[in-house]
Amino acid sequence: MERTQRVDIELARELVEEVLRTALALESVISGLLDELPTDAFPGRDDPARVLMEMIVGTIHPAAAVAGVRDCRSAIALVVAIRERVLADLHTAAELAKERD
Repeated sequence: MERTQRVDIELARELVEEVLRTALALESVISGLLDELPTDAFPGRDDPARVLMEMIVGTIHPAAAVAGVRDCRSAIALVVAIRERVLADLHTAAELAKERD
């Protein structure tokens, strides 16, 4: 029943803000760590970024397990849809701006 209810603009805003806060926080932490890590931080591993990604996956795995497969797949689809719509709209806006010049 919940899926058929309309999503108001405030809920959409809350979703966007949370996605952006999460993305910016993760980007900041990962970038900072990659800048500060010594080259031999993970002996035997060539790609520190991949190691950090694996650590993040391990960190969120318990929450994903509680959410379950269906909710995780729905969350992934929603995040992908957000990214694709925003990029498409920004591309369209840039093209329209070029046409005006």
